[in-house]
Amino acid sequence: MGSGSASVARGSGDRVAGGVVRERCDATQHSVEGCCPTHNVHRLFMTPRSLFLACAIVTAATASAQSAPPRRAHHTMFYDEAAQRILMTGGSTPLDGGTRFEFFNDLWTFDGREWKPLPASGDRMSGIAIAGDSRGRIYSFGGYRGSAVGDVRVLEGNQWKSLPPHPAVTAAEPGFVFDSRRQRFIAFGGSAARGQANTDAWEFDGTTWKKLGGTPPPPRQAHAMVYDATRDRVVVFGGGGVGGPGAPPPALADTWEYDGAAWKQVTVTGPAARLSPGAAFDSKRGLMILFGGSGPSGFLGDTWSFDGSEWKKLADSGPEPRAMGYMAYDKSRDRIVLFGGRKGWPDGDLNDTWEWDGSAWKRVGGR
Repeated sequence: MGSGSASVARGSGDRVAGGVVRERCDATQHSVEGCCPTHNVHRLFMTPRSLFLACAIVTAATASAQSAPPRRAHHTMFYDEAAQRILMTGGSTPLDGGTRFEFFNDLWTFDGREWKPLPASGDRMSGIAIAGDSRGRIYSFGGYRGSAVGDVRVLEGNQWKSLPPHPAVTAAEPGFVFDSRRQRFIAFGGSAARGQANTDAWEFDGTTWKKLGGTPPPPRQAHAMVYDATRDRVVVFGGGGVGGPGAPPPALADTWEYDGAAWKQVTVTGPAARLSPGAAFDSKRGLMILFGGSGPSGFLGDTWSFDGSEWKKLADSGPEPRAMGYMAYDKSRDRIVLFGGRKGWPDGDLNDTWEWDGSAWKRVGGR
């Protein structure tokens, strides 16, 4: 989508060309229910009333004028091991009281001291997932730009290059990780469309998609999913299932693992049910780290670890409670970096930056 002057779509049920999506969305419905599947999610626990939204893709703010990325949610974080840097891209934020959204296609790096913008690239989208292979190639999968998509891209020279899309799946907020033992990307879940969440799991070798056999976890989106390189397991926790007509989907609290051959539910007591927590794998300590999310009672601000046998609460203090406080583990500095997220609606999106050193959180930048 081209840049250019901002455009706003208001009060129409029609789609129009030129990068503007005109849709009315019932905000009482969850992302897998509503027509804006990645943007109504975290208002559900804050208001019971129906509110109609118009979603629009507009021009992002000039990155060079920012000391930190603009506030947002529905973004994605990733550690680029080859360049030893954190990458952040995509996402969206509500404007004008939630009557429209700004989508982002900016790309930022964080080195532990400051955020630096790279040239914007690709379509403005939210709800994408990013993973990198053992040869340093970084791929994105899925997303939302007026509807869920199955886009596949590879980052080359700090620019996104489009590859053939997934042949069968569209997914906003999917799980997408790289299994380094099997040298395959694993994708699971995500919001497909109104009333739909994906349940199939797929593997991707950089060229070809293959549906995995066996019985995967129940359908969900906005879940936590990491690859535990210490135990060679894909770990899935929580997310949102599929609710009844006009109702939000249930927040989930189950834990699952995939060992390359079969999925298995891990019977363990752990964090409360939640959607859109931040998650990252701490390879030094061999732990999946989970922070925040949103549950039936509101936004959460607790920090947990999972070692394959048990969940352990690590902290109740740190970043203020939020959903979509997404994270990545900086292996070179032994820090988990968290950026942004949503603490309220419609003016609660954040652009603060925090680091977890294995024992405590520290704010390191942003507003």
